[in-house]
Amino acid sequence: MSSILTRKQWGSRGPKKRFTYLNKKRVVGIAVHHSGVKNGPKGVTAVKAFERHHMDANGWNAIAYNWLIDEEGVIYEGRGAGVISAATRPYNSRTESICYTGDGTKPIPEATIKSFEWLVADIQKRYSNKLWVKGHQELASTSCPEKYMMKWVRQHRTGTKVVQAKTKPAPRKPAKTTRLVKQGSRGAHVKMMQTQLNKNGFKLTVDGIAGPQTIGALKKYQLKAKLQVDGLCGRQTWKALYGD
Repeated sequence: MSSILTRKQWGSRGPKKRFTYLNKKRVVGIAVHHSGVKNGPKGVTAVKAFERHHMDANGWNAIAYNWLIDEEGVIYEGRGAGVISAATRPYNSRTESICYTGDGTKPIPEATIKSFEWLVADIQKRYSNKLWVKGHQELASTSCPEKYMMKWVRQHRTGTKVVQAKTKPAPRKPAKTTRLVKQGSRGAHVKMMQTQLNKNGFKLTVDGIAGPQTIGALKKYQLKAKLQVDGLCGRQTWKALYGD
């Protein structure tokens, strides 16, 4: 199973208009970024915060980066493969960009490094292994991606030039929440519940809408798990769904 979360899986709003795609012949490199946020949110919450800021505050078409990787090594599809980004002016039309959602001024977790290595190799394969890998600070006037993320960039360049992907990073752990789901609820937390219910044998459409079919499945799960059958997904039901 792939460890890359698609835009649909992490609950992206999607672009305001159709993406513009890179001219493959003009692509020269991979640009590495970091969040720049001290003690910021983690996981899918950080990715959604990026999207909200980029689209609402900056007025961009979508989240800026092609890819994002969090502290646990989970890879998130941003704009995705072969799409012009908004992260690395004036190189947006000549690079694919990867952002570490954590703080590059602090040591980078091993799981994150492994996912960077795998993802860079995967991108390279699409461009005949000809791309350079550089930190944002090497392309513009910025300190991004800071000390420790830049340390990895330099180590990557001075090591084997092309890092071939041997195995994919470990499958992601499910994103967690304890937000209450009830009849009529809508949103990413409903999608998360529907996904966990499907892992327990149900066949729900993961649409983020807690309609009669979803609530019916929830009640059946609560009965099976010997929980209070109230059709409300609260802390105890979430705990059971996560297997905690």
